[in-house]
Amino acid sequence: MSNFKDSPLFSTHNDYYTPKSAWEQIAHLIPVWTDLNDRFVLPCKKITREHIGGALRLPRIYEAFLLGSNEQSKKYLTEMGFVVKGSRDYDFLADPVHPSRYEIVVSNPPFERIRSYKKRKSNLKYKCIAKLLENDKPFIIILNSTNIFSRWLQELASPHEEHIKFIFPSKKIQFDKYEQGGETPIKQKGSCSFNSIYVCYKVLEKNVWI
Repeated sequence: MSNFKDSPLFSTHNDYYTPKSAWEQIAHLIPVWTDLNDRFVLPCKKITREHIGGALRLPRIYEAFLLGSNEQSKKYLTEMGFVVKGSRDYDFLADPVHPSRYEIVVSNPPFERIRSYKKRKSNLKYKCIAKLLENDKPFIIILNSTNIFSRWLQELASPHEEHIKFIFPSKKIQFDKYEQGGETPIKQKGSCSFNSIYVCYKVLEKNVWI
């Protein structure tokens, strides 16, 4: 789930959701898991879904940012064959799923705009990304692409620079808009006003363009 507070061209609306296509276009980059030595086999090793079986399996995903949502991303990732933890009742910051129950976070954290560097630590997006890095579990998250030029993200990412990579989509993600509560879709005109990127932690060996 996301909102568009990062974009000054959008009025504040919290019920924007990630379309299935946004997850489908990176599915081949989500590494598989080997139970032989409890580790990922990275996508760059050319492991395909045909290899899955025996010691290799799809990783258990934690969709961490479903609080109060319609759980759309969990539904889509499950349809794609993943076992997905998390629900609209889990508060990632207050009551997260125990790290032993998943191998990777795949999610879309709040897009709440950080308007002041001095007040960054009170911002929900900042708190969520800081918590992800603190947990030290692999993750793939979606962010407004302008965030990669921000001082606050540099601050968070710098200590983990060797583990952070980016997936750059060749076209904009068109987020789904719903009425408050996430039950009734709203037909939209035009396209999203900004580009998004996927930020990866301990997932890729190099940046990827898709």
